[in-house]
Order: sequence, then structure tokens, then C-alpha cells
Amino acid sequence: MDLSELTGNERVIAEHAVLSYREVAKATRDAPPGQGMAAVERAVLDKGFDTLRKMIELGASEHPEAQKGGSAAKRARAATP
Repeated sequence: MDLSELTGNERVIAEHAVLSYREVAKATRDAPPGQGMAAVERAVLDKGFDTLRKMIELGASEHPEAQKGGSAAKRARAATP
């Protein structure tokens, strides 16, 4: 992969991934004895989901048709037979 060919959004996601990785590495390094996996899991849940949310946000913003149907906050109607 040639990183110089990344689009702007791809670069943002790559940066988020690196920041998430750094948090996981820090959690591993700083975890008390016997709590390494728990610390890593917390870091992944915290920072990893931030990265996933950013991916969804940017991916959806590039494709307006992904947002068809209105706000996700609206109730879905039941299908009529």
C-alpha cells in the first residue's frame, strides 16, 4: 500500500487507527500485573470504537444514498401484508 495515495478520509482513518494502536500499547505497558488483558480490552472498547464510528461517519458522508430513509432516530414502520 502506498500511503501517499490515500484520500483525505483514508488518511483520517489511518491516523485514528494509529492513535487507537498507541492507546492499546500504552494500556499494555501501564497495566498492573495480572490485568493486562482487561486493560487492553478497555482500550480497544474505548478507542477502537471511536475509530469505527469515524469510519462509519466518513463512509456514509461519501455516499448520500446511504442516508436515505431519514434519520435513524425515527421509528420504523411495520410492514403491511
